[in-house]
Amino acid sequence: MALSPSQFRAKGHGKTAPWVDLANSEEWDTYGERKDWLEDPSWLPFFLQHWGFLAPAGKPFPAGKFRALRSAVRLACEAIFAERKIPAEAFEGLNHALDLRGTQQMLQHPDGLRLQFVPSNAGWDWVLAQIALSFANLLAGGDKSRIKICLNQDCRWIFYDATKARTRRWCSDKVCGNRDRVRRARARRAG
Repeated sequence: MALSPSQFRAKGHGKTAPWVDLANSEEWDTYGERKDWLEDPSWLPFFLQHWGFLAPAGKPFPAGKFRALRSAVRLACEAIFAERKIPAEAFEGLNHALDLRGTQQMLQHPDGLRLQFVPSNAGWDWVLAQIALSFANLLAGGDKSRIKICLNQDCRWIFYDATKARTRRWCSDKVCGNRDRVRRARARRAG
């Protein structure tokens, strides 16, 4: 059985960056059942609101474009976690999402002046570009060795290990970590 939105939050949704949540918007449960959260009408508004994105009025949701970016991000994360070179297809997917027309403009904000990229069309492609940018910024300037995949074979969620020692093994210690400890305890008792 796939996670409910509250369980999705318990596993870490909304805590790191939009790219993490998009990468984890497809999952498999312990029975091999697939859940694509992009198809769930309750998930998208939750995701958009949490990250401060506005759904473009009157424009249909381009699920295919979001799935393509999700695949590119997951492909890159799997390569990083396995300490392999990021495949060209991952960069192609990211660059495709980042290809957005617009201009740099100086804008007045309550906290002062800011140079900001202003898209020609602030539709779904803008939302997609912002998600891709959140991942591209990590790849370009962050510590990509902190990108990990949950060691629970039934989960395989992607997460960013922000711990000082970089020893985190599961997406959620309370969910997958607990399941792993229970499995090991049962195996010891059975053995």
